[in-house]
Amino acid sequence: MNIASSMLPDTDFAYDALPDLHTVLDELRTAGPVVPVTYHGEPAWLITGYEALREAFADEEHFQCAAAYRIHSEPAMGRTIQTMYGNEHRVNRALVSSPFFPRQIRTVVESLLEPEAHAIVDRFAGQTEVDLIPAYARPYPYRVITRMLGIPTHDEAAFLEWALKLIDYPWDPEGALRARQDFSQYMAPIIEARRQAPAEDILSILATTEFEGHFLDDEEILSFCRLLFPAGSDTTYKNLGSLLSYVLRDPALVALARGSDGDREALVQEGLRIEPPTALLPRMCSKAIDFYGRRMAAGDWVLFGITAANSDPSVFPEPRSFQASRTNKNLAFGHGVHFCLGSHLARQELACSLKVLFSRYPDMRLAPGFDVTISQAVIRGPQALRVELGPAA
Repeated sequence: MNIASSMLPDTDFAYDALPDLHTVLDELRTAGPVVPVTYHGEPAWLITGYEALREAFADEEHFQCAAAYRIHSEPAMGRTIQTMYGNEHRVNRALVSSPFFPRQIRTVVESLLEPEAHAIVDRFAGQTEVDLIPAYARPYPYRVITRMLGIPTHDEAAFLEWALKLIDYPWDPEGALRARQDFSQYMAPIIEARRQAPAEDILSILATTEFEGHFLDDEEILSFCRLLFPAGSDTTYKNLGSLLSYVLRDPALVALARGSDGDREALVQEGLRIEPPTALLPRMCSKAIDFYGRRMAAGDWVLFGITAANSDPSVFPEPRSFQASRTNKNLAFGHGVHFCLGSHLARQELACSLKVLFSRYPDMRLAPGFDVTISQAVIRGPQALRVELGPAA
């Protein structure tokens, strides 16, 4: 590696809580669109500029997605579409993508998303104050993805632990590998049952779908589930917590949350921009390149600064201001051939949550004296969100 000395030698973006992440990124941005930092105790490049990051996302020659995912995700999740490229990626993405098309997602809003949201709110009906993170934000996307997959869950706590651990390999490899084993053992007989008797769920689609003569084998299905399950549970709940924290601090945003579907979609889009759940996405330089004034060598770690790019003032004026009227396209779900497959589902879950929570408790507000803290630099969100519910509608 030939990465220059870190601009912030006392800051490790893998481990530090960084509640002031936006201030840190603003400081780094003054040094250019690509800067040297520290990640997991090692030197890394951080991309801070919007145009630079958009270019890097689209460049599979020099920033091949598989190069990093084989190291930090494949041991726990298996060989997923994130570790594939070229024709293999095209075929496998086609095999797994149909349940996540916008039309298909719209059909599950009334049949699944809204009923599940109401069912979770029912759990804390009658209380006056509640922490929305464990009470709602964490269980809601988990319940949605398990029901879409068709997993007959009996132990919600164990499944949530698997979801969070599968994505935690760089920080707790032993725990992530245990989660892989336990989750796979649980899923294997269910996959076989769906092959024999398909149902109306994603597992059945994965077990029976054919594309250009290709079918998914058991390990390919398991790998996709080990990717989808934590992504659908962890990142969405982090973003939901962040979005609610911004809305609850501003009566004008609460009014939009109680407004039309279009109002809520605008809130969701701006929430994804201002506080994306994947704040920094670890990638790797797969082929040497001169990139925005920096010489990157093959094997150099590169942090795709999604939060930094989404706050680039040259693209998003007054970037720290939550403005639901923005129309600029942010990079919360990436860009290029690996654009997030679950983006439509995530947006609908967020919008549905705003609709249900503020229809059930229109006067909900942050608990007196409670200060929201959004932390971490890779997967980012609030750990707590205490609210006074107010009268039920």
